[in-house]
Amino acid sequence: MKSDELIEVTKAMKLEILDIILNANLSSDKEAQLTILTIDDMFERLGLKVEEVIPEDTLRSYFKGVDEATKALSAAGINPIGGLGASISTSGQVASAFATQVHMNAIAEITDNTMLDLKAAIRTAQQNTYFTLMTTLQDVKEDLQKGVIQGKARRVITQRVSESFAKEGMTSFITIDGKRLPLDFYSETVVRTNIKMAHTKGAGERYRENGMDLFTVTGGTPTCHQCAPLRGIVFTLNPDRKDYTYMNPRDIIRHPNCNCSMSVWVEEYKTESEIKKAQRESKAFNPDKDTRSKSQKEAYEEQQRLHRINNYDKKRYAEMLSILGEERMPKGIGAFKRMKRSNSDNYKKLLQDYQDALKAIK
Repeated sequence: MKSDELIEVTKAMKLEILDIILNANLSSDKEAQLTILTIDDMFERLGLKVEEVIPEDTLRSYFKGVDEATKALSAAGINPIGGLGASISTSGQVASAFATQVHMNAIAEITDNTMLDLKAAIRTAQQNTYFTLMTTLQDVKEDLQKGVIQGKARRVITQRVSESFAKEGMTSFITIDGKRLPLDFYSETVVRTNIKMAHTKGAGERYRENGMDLFTVTGGTPTCHQCAPLRGIVFTLNPDRKDYTYMNPRDIIRHPNCNCSMSVWVEEYKTESEIKKAQRESKAFNPDKDTRSKSQKEAYEEQQRLHRINNYDKKRYAEMLSILGEERMPKGIGAFKRMKRSNSDNYKKLLQDYQDALKAIK
């Protein structure tokens, strides 16, 4: 299993738990306890998968950055230390020339930070899921006994528990402003950000060991206001240099899911005027200044709008699945998105069924 597969497993886990809840007889105390134990075991197994995947993927990403830096050095006319051979084999074996203390320490630091963050998130989601299920079960049973809500016990309990889980279960992190971040979103952010950071760190250390300490930041377009100020600026890996602004490779990754990279800048191949211009722009670097044009900002906002729609559709699908159950929902998120996009009669009926079911529960 690779990190991308781990992310997909985590994303699918919420729907799997919903499926377990929808198919369990939670009105039975014995079956409810067994269901909770089954779900608890799913979190434990996810934690074990993290231990299997993260160290290897961090190692591979780091040395992929090393190899890309090696190619960049060669393309710039520099003969890299250790030659042009790959630093890591397809089997994951690190070449002896690259198994240095500097490289291994850098990998260990990123691996440890990623695993600590992920495991803490899984534990928090596990605790929140348990609390949500137990609290909702207790509350709905009390409401049934008091006659506050009417209906078949199994159906009412299943709907209330699945709805509560869809909204609050698997919360792994709560932001300062009170936003609940679900485990699938948070783990994807942590994994992709730290794997990318390993890649950038590997490139930086490869440049440094070859005596090249100047670089520029590259990345896709359109980009955000945080990354835009870095583009076109020459930075140095050497904190003692005063003619360029210092930038630690890990600081290139300025936000979750950042996809920026670094590219070597060889000063000896530049003209005097190019060097002076690069130095002026580097010293004038302002990380908080949005350097994008109006059209670049608009393109980025459109890209983000499409991302928000996609994320909303996933959340909406899970919420409706928790209330209506599998038999009344389209088969999979893809079919649901197509139905929603076309605003078909079936989708309109699905929405009405969902609203009616919510009213019945309340």
